[in-house]
Amino acid sequence: MSSPLRRPLLAALPLAGVAAAGIAAGLAVLLAGGGLPGAMGAPRHLAVCAIAVIVAIAGARRVPSDRPIWVAFGLGVSATTLGFTVSGLSEAAADGCYLVSYLFYWLGLWRILRRRVGDATKLFWFDAVGTMLWLGAVATLLTASTLLIDDPVTDARVALDSLYVAIDLALASVPLAIIARSGRGIGLQLQLLCAALIVAAGADATVALDHAGVLTVDGAWADLGWEVQLLLVAGAAWARPTAVGHLRIGGWWEWLPTAAWIALGAGVLLAGQWTDLPAVTVGFALATLAAAALRSALAVRSVGGMVIHREEVLTDDLTGLPNRRALFAELELLAATAVGPDVRAGLLILGLDGFRDLNDTLGHRSGDALLRAVAHRLEPAAAGAGGTLVRLGGDEFAVLLRDTGDPVAAAHTLRDALEQPLELDEVTVSVQASVGVARFPDDADQAGELARRADVAMTDAKRRGVGVARYTAERDANSVELLGLAADLRAALTGGGSGLWVAFQPQVDLADGRCTGVEALIRWSHPQRGPISPAELLPIAERSGQMPALTDWVLERALEELATLQTAGHALRVAVNVSARTLVDVALPDRIATALGEHGVGPASLVIEVTEDAVMSDQRRCLAVLERIAALGVEVAIDDFGTGQSSLAQLRHLPASELKIDRSFVQRMAADPLDAEVVRLVVTMGSRMGLRVVAEGIETPEEQRGLAQLGCHVGQGFGLGRPMPARELEAFLAGGGATARVAA
Repeated sequence: MSSPLRRPLLAALPLAGVAAAGIAAGLAVLLAGGGLPGAMGAPRHLAVCAIAVIVAIAGARRVPSDRPIWVAFGLGVSATTLGFTVSGLSEAAADGCYLVSYLFYWLGLWRILRRRVGDATKLFWFDAVGTMLWLGAVATLLTASTLLIDDPVTDARVALDSLYVAIDLALASVPLAIIARSGRGIGLQLQLLCAALIVAAGADATVALDHAGVLTVDGAWADLGWEVQLLLVAGAAWARPTAVGHLRIGGWWEWLPTAAWIALGAGVLLAGQWTDLPAVTVGFALATLAAAALRSALAVRSVGGMVIHREEVLTDDLTGLPNRRALFAELELLAATAVGPDVRAGLLILGLDGFRDLNDTLGHRSGDALLRAVAHRLEPAAAGAGGTLVRLGGDEFAVLLRDTGDPVAAAHTLRDALEQPLELDEVTVSVQASVGVARFPDDADQAGELARRADVAMTDAKRRGVGVARYTAERDANSVELLGLAADLRAALTGGGSGLWVAFQPQVDLADGRCTGVEALIRWSHPQRGPISPAELLPIAERSGQMPALTDWVLERALEELATLQTAGHALRVAVNVSARTLVDVALPDRIATALGEHGVGPASLVIEVTEDAVMSDQRRCLAVLERIAALGVEVAIDDFGTGQSSLAQLRHLPASELKIDRSFVQRMAADPLDAEVVRLVVTMGSRMGLRVVAEGIETPEEQRGLAQLGCHVGQGFGLGRPMPARELEAFLAGGGATARVAA
């Protein structure tokens, strides 16, 4: 506890102890059957009350944000104590102090309500006032025999005493109402306040009944009750506050006050048919009925406002269509009520292509008009497909289809609805859209996830320019499955490569059949999912930023195995693929040099394979990195040549030693003369540039012979050797898969 809070607490605790001892002493005397003599009772009473004032005001310093609350309660305790002090001199002055203290108590509770229940404060106050009125009717009814005596002074005294009881209980009803409406524990702070007000009501009730002649009670009991009340209020200033949660709607607490007020008010007035009632009782009863009527009117207006508000909340202001909230309400309902495999649905999310450019060109006002026109076009198309059009916001719309055919066909229907240009402010505007499709429950069975995946599909359709795209996990960088695999891959790379291994595919000299090299290919046997294909693994590594670490891991394992093979007498080179993200890493050449040195492998035995597109992604930086790699004596190969976007002029500047013809050309050589001619030209060009030409994807002897006749140097493919683990590669080479040996 910091020193500013420790000092008031250290002062308050002894004072509170003294006050409690004083109350205990008075209680002991009363229980012993004696009364408190004036010489002892009045000073003790005032001392206890004064201590309560000090403790309450000291507590106001504890939490700065709650200081106004406890200053109000401290002032209320002070006003009450002042009333006790002047009660022997002027009863009217004492009553004035008591009424002022109630104003401070009301103010303190109002501040607590504002902090705990926010906008519902007015409702709580209205219920508290209504409770005070019907309690006043009850209290004056119990003292009716005295109030019917034609003595204005006595009547005023008894009526005021009854009002005190009603106010005490009305204030106590506020924390009790918070319990009922929030469904949460009230907390020690409000418990103490509630107890203080109930104790005060008991003390005031004994005084009221005594003044009315109903009971004869020693006034010292009331004094003790007021002392306990004040100390409880002071203790609440030091208690820990409890925040109240969301208010519940639709419980008994909403109709009970009105029903109780009507029953009591009507009951009191009905009793007046058989017995005389004091005017003040009739007045309280009529006020209670008026409060009930007003509360009912407010409830009706509130319900009507809620209906209007609900409609506004679920409707898009610009187009008048249902909005995102309405869609998610339907999706939640679908997910909650779907039972059995027969319940199916499709969610389409449509985004306008190039809307931002149109909006910037035409202006925001025309952009809004365009969105309204698009909504007018799409709405009947969505209805015809069996769904309802929803505007999500911006340039995005959605349609939820329940058990209505093929959602992909519906997506094309929506796109077709925008084929005709739109007339907008004397300007003809052509609009196209991309639509993403996600199926319930195939793609997702939860509302939020279904919407997310439909949005992923829409983004995919925009990126690929295909118009309509179904959701596929492979294109979702943030799917739960892919995120889990990315985490597992990171754990495998940092934990020794659990499940990761390198396969080696032989590269054969087409002239004499010798195995002169291998390509290192990553493989992953996932502990739970089994084998993960490279087509799935590599995009995961790329999107999660782990491709450089994966490349380094493959490089280390490839060089380690190559060193073993070369020691066994096999003259081979090994090729390792490098992605675009890794190729721009200026530290890559240093890591390659370090790895070569650690494994004792000569740089000429390593080939770094890069694709044309990887080089073109950041040409200047990639060329600088490749030149440093080539300067080490490491060879550079252009992989998948002929499928990228580089030109022959750009190829001249690459420090390449090898060209690899993509398998798509090789496998169509026999059927397509044009592909055969492309292969011939690449082989001729590569040979004249002094490059080694490698053909990928060889599967038949005919392809092997044809490439050899064209002058292709090296071949690779299933027909020559499948990718295999290091142990199988050793057996492959030892069994005649290669004839070349390192010279002794």
